Amino acid sequence: MFSPDAAVPASVAARNPRRRQRTGSEDSIALKHSPKRIRRSKLTSETYRDPELPKLNGHVNQDKAPLTNGHAKEPGSQPYEDHDTKDLAIRHRGTKNENYLVTQLPRTPTLLEDHSQGEWHGEPCPQLGYSLVITPTEAIVWRYVQGFNSAEHITPVTIKLPHASTNLRYPLPLGVLVPTSSDPALLVVMPSSGKITYWESIAAAASADSARQKQQSIQGSVSGQMSGEHVTKITEAEPRGFVLTMSTGRLMHLLVSDSQGKPSINVQFMRDNGSQTAGVFGSLRNVFSGLGWRKNVAAVRSGSSWQRGQRYVIVATSKGSFQTWDLNWNDANSLVNEIDAKSDIFKALLEGAEVFQDQDEHTFEVLDVTILPEKTSSKEVAKRTRSEDCKLMALTVFKGAKSSKYALVGLTLGSGSVTINVIHPITCYTAPLTTEDLLKPQILVPEPTHTAFVIFERSVVLVSLVEIAMNPSSQLQMEAHTLPDPFQDVINFNQSKPYKVVGCAPEPGDVRGPSSCVVLIYGFGMIRVSALPMQEGQSALDRATVTAKTKIEQAVFFGSLQQDLLDFTPRPEVQFEQEEIEAAALAVSQSIMDSSSAYMPSITPSMDQQLRRRSTALADLNQHLRRHYPPLDRLVKWRLLWNAEKMACAKAVWECYDKALSTQNKGSDDRTFLAVLVLAIHQNLKTEVHINNYETDVVRHWFINDIWRIEYLVPYAQEWVERLFVEGKEQEGEVNLATHARFISEANDIQLATLETAFSFREANAASYALEDEAMFEGVLLPQCYHDLPEIWTSAIEIPQRVKLLVDVSRELTHLGEDVEGAEGEPSPELILKLAEDNPPHVDVCCRTWIERLRWLASRPDADSKAESQKLLAQHFTVRKEQLVSLSEIGQGEAGMKLAEKYRDMGALAEILEQEIAAADSNAAAARLEQRIQRNFVEFGVPWADAFFIKTLDGGNITSVLDNNVTYKQHLTAFLRDHPAYAKIGWINEVASERNYVTAADQLARVEAQQTNLWSKKIAFSIGRLSIIAGIGKGKAPEKSAQDAIQRIDNDMSLLAIQEKLFRSVKPTIRDALDEQAELDLAMQKYGSYNVEGKPVLRSALELGMRQLLAGESMPLEYLIATLTLIDDEATYADEDGFIDIRFFAALKTLQTSNLENDDPGEKSLQEKFVWRRALIQDNWEDINRTELKDEAQVASQTDVTALHTTLLEGFRTGFFDKHTPPLPSSLLEAGTTVESLQESKRFARMPDNTLERLAQDLRLEADLLAEYMEKGRLDEWWKGVVSAAKAAARKEADYQGELQMRLKEAEREFDERMEAIDNEAAPKYGQVGEGGEDDDFMEI
Repeated sequence: MFSPDAAVPASVAARNPRRRQRTGSEDSIALKHSPKRIRRSKLTSETYRDPELPKLNGHVNQDKAPLTNGHAKEPGSQPYEDHDTKDLAIRHRGTKNENYLVTQLPRTPTLLEDHSQGEWHGEPCPQLGYSLVITPTEAIVWRYVQGFNSAEHITPVTIKLPHASTNLRYPLPLGVLVPTSSDPALLVVMPSSGKITYWESIAAAASADSARQKQQSIQGSVSGQMSGEHVTKITEAEPRGFVLTMSTGRLMHLLVSDSQGKPSINVQFMRDNGSQTAGVFGSLRNVFSGLGWRKNVAAVRSGSSWQRGQRYVIVATSKGSFQTWDLNWNDANSLVNEIDAKSDIFKALLEGAEVFQDQDEHTFEVLDVTILPEKTSSKEVAKRTRSEDCKLMALTVFKGAKSSKYALVGLTLGSGSVTINVIHPITCYTAPLTTEDLLKPQILVPEPTHTAFVIFERSVVLVSLVEIAMNPSSQLQMEAHTLPDPFQDVINFNQSKPYKVVGCAPEPGDVRGPSSCVVLIYGFGMIRVSALPMQEGQSALDRATVTAKTKIEQAVFFGSLQQDLLDFTPRPEVQFEQEEIEAAALAVSQSIMDSSSAYMPSITPSMDQQLRRRSTALADLNQHLRRHYPPLDRLVKWRLLWNAEKMACAKAVWECYDKALSTQNKGSDDRTFLAVLVLAIHQNLKTEVHINNYETDVVRHWFINDIWRIEYLVPYAQEWVERLFVEGKEQEGEVNLATHARFISEANDIQLATLETAFSFREANAASYALEDEAMFEGVLLPQCYHDLPEIWTSAIEIPQRVKLLVDVSRELTHLGEDVEGAEGEPSPELILKLAEDNPPHVDVCCRTWIERLRWLASRPDADSKAESQKLLAQHFTVRKEQLVSLSEIGQGEAGMKLAEKYRDMGALAEILEQEIAAADSNAAAARLEQRIQRNFVEFGVPWADAFFIKTLDGGNITSVLDNNVTYKQHLTAFLRDHPAYAKIGWINEVASERNYVTAADQLARVEAQQTNLWSKKIAFSIGRLSIIAGIGKGKAPEKSAQDAIQRIDNDMSLLAIQEKLFRSVKPTIRDALDEQAELDLAMQKYGSYNVEGKPVLRSALELGMRQLLAGESMPLEYLIATLTLIDDEATYADEDGFIDIRFFAALKTLQTSNLENDDPGEKSLQEKFVWRRALIQDNWEDINRTELKDEAQVASQTDVTALHTTLLEGFRTGFFDKHTPPLPSSLLEAGTTVESLQESKRFARMPDNTLERLAQDLRLEADLLAEYMEKGRLDEWWKGVVSAAKAAARKEADYQGELQMRLKEAEREFDERMEAIDNEAAPKYGQVGEGGEDDDFMEI
């Protein structure tokens, strides 16, 4: 109906300046017939035949409700091509994604970018490539795009406005640029006064001479303007005609020329002269007569013309009524049609989407209307059905106090009817309209009409109008209510700035190009918003929804640019699932790492700048996520941090590479090690280099595409140092040390730059990635923080071991090159020095990778990982000490000491200090090192003291330690008391330095515990006893505790005495042995033939005990008891002391003296039963029980020599059984005969079950023999008699001893009396001799 060709660009009109553009009759509109409303129907098999039904999202609704977002037209022909080329206008100040592009136009007057210059508004004119800005006193015109003539003058033109008012309360002047055959014309209207000025060219309006300016203008005014009424809008209605919208709702037709084309100003109110009417408003006469004209005009849009000088105009009101006016340049105007579409629109909105169901809380209003182009295909929204129909797109709103709900309604105006074609609910923007908004929301649908732009004062909303193709899949989605809404998005302006839209206009576009509009923004300038067309093969469904990735990318890549126009804060209307946000964050991060992002150039002249830009993008990504999205999953945050680490590492590696390039000989063919390394990396671990695309720099290619795999550089660096060495040796016969050293140096740089940067970056930036709760030291997590984390890249893929190997190689080469003088083929001294200086930090990162690796392994749930962690830990301690100590050997002792202090490796520190003192070249240097030793005692305390004293004492410097006791007396004493291995030195220190005799005795007790020699133990016990007695004498030991200590020593010495007696008893049998083995063989032959026969476990115990006994070693309690109770009686003739006879009592005495009662009561009980059982089975009770033909003396003598009787007799004789009752034989049968009974002992409980079973088998043989004696020898009855006999014998012996003691005392008394009598008789004689004789001196003596 309306032709877009009415406004012709200056470039086209310039070809024939006198030719006026005409419109053809085929573009005319005929509204004489009232087309029928299209009836709604459900989906059928005919759905895919392009049904003419109201649509929601481009689909027919089965509920007969209008469906949204559909039917944008196929790109049609373009009336002319705009040769401004939008690419020339880009300043890279905006945003871009796969759906749209926002750019700032460059040729913007500075006034527009300065918000301190007062209020202004504007009117872009894309058809001409010009833009107009009006202030209260001036108009500024400039060409914002370049035309055909590149030298065309584009300097902004400033025009002084006549009739300008200085009253700031008055509205700003209104203006519009008018196409002409040359320069655009300018029309200016003063809203309040109604003064009109028209210049036929900008040049005439810009004249500095006010008189000339006035002379070249045409002036007039709006007649009949009421008080308080002002002009609000100028709408171009025909090349020489305009429609003025008044604040009261009245419309005026303005002509700037007469019917002959002569310039003149003519303004007429638009009145109804009898028109065809429809709807609730009645006739135009009723509307505009009386009070009926007071209405809120939402929009005035000029349509097509059907003859020269004629134009149709559509007027829409906020209440939803639409008028069609026919205007003519002969000053005639008439109302053609009026339709009230509110009820139809309202009903369609309510049925079309649930978002509009709460209409009671909102007020409905039409905000704006635009006329859709006619030349459309059947697949687009503006589908032509009848030539007389008019296709419109209306912007509607349900206004609320806190939110508003907007929608685009596609409708067709017929002659007396309206048809709702499509509904596009705007779900991405619900901000309420406020009275403070100066700009009324506008809708623009530029060619090609695939996207609508809704312009708000501080936002721009883009809504896709392309129909989602109907197919079985989309139909099922629609029926299941899972069909996504077509593409919508919001471009927000910075709310903290005074930015606001003051003018906008659609731009004509190419049929296959973007759909664009230009927007004037107060305080910023002019921008272009371009909605990109769908790519080939892409469907509307593919770009249906705005993804989290898209929004994040915009914020990351454009939010940090040097512009503050756009605000990328997510809007509350658009919510994403947490999983989508996290996946998008990782995807954006990865696209930066591998340079796959479309928003970042992959090739730049400066690689350093490119790496910095990518690093900044990663930081912006993290900052945006933290500011505007919910907290991310812990692992996601770690992955983002690891990517940022790798990017920082890449920057550091690039600097090393660039330095290596700059220092090598110019023109040299020598390759850098990194170039060799990148080529050597396996093809599966890097991106393929496309040589056909002339990619020749493999290093830059790697930095562009493969930074995310930088961890492979670290192990490969060491591996290829080794390979190149081997290959060089095989090919040349000998290695060029200079080249080899250079490669090692560059490999060191790669490993150091990567790992040092990674650990430093991690520690410095963990908090900024919301990982502040992850405890770490120098970039290495503490053990409790590895839960649920995957393998950390800084210690993965053999990195710890490979770093260690390169550290060793570097150090070895440093040793090798100490004597070189920089001859050809040899490394320079400077390079050797660099290798030495690089070794300490290299050792440092090596330690950190090992620690991180073993901690991560320890956190794994499987046993294999934990075992590997323990193995790695042991290796780490060894490797670390070796590396730290080796630093002193290459002149890096100071650095080695600092690292040892850092890692608290006191052993390494002690060794380094020892080496440094030995190598000190002056007394002053040695003195400083000695002071450092003293300082270490204060700083590191016990760990240092332990390491220092162990190193010193193990080195044999005992005297120096004791001589310097005053210096570190306290630490030495504490060390010796805590380390039993140095108990001998500790005893000396306690006596000589501390004067603490009780503690000295404790030290000697430790010495005794370490001694195996029987004689040494006796000496230690004896000196310890003397020390305690000395302590008592000095008053430094509490008497009670001292007596207890003496008692313990006496007990221990009594055990040694028993062992000595046993040794003396068996010694005669081995005197003829030639060596120790022969001694053992003889002893076992004599004493191990009967009791342990057929009992392998007991025999082994006897043999081991006998070996210790004969070697003079101190025997453990269990072996002493076993030896006492298992030896035979075959050779008792050799026992001169009779100890063998009482050996079972000695065993019982040993148990009583020991501390088993407290340490292991189960063991004591078992051993005591073993002793008694072996004593009972030592004699043949079957023979003893045969008393026939034996007299009393024979029976008594037979029982008196049994082991039972001798043991009981010795016990009763010494009073042992006063506290220990002998057990009955029956109570001894089960002792140790099962594994369970043996496990009552702590010692036996630690043994394997199979070992205990073999022991229990031997013990069952003993129990079986005892049971046999009890049955056949009536041992249980004999036991009672033997006990009584032993007790009686002991009593008789005690009585005899008592009588003997009395006789001895009486004899002693008689002897004393006799001697006293003799002395008395001899006294006078001695006295005479003593008088003056020579024997006086003898008497004195």
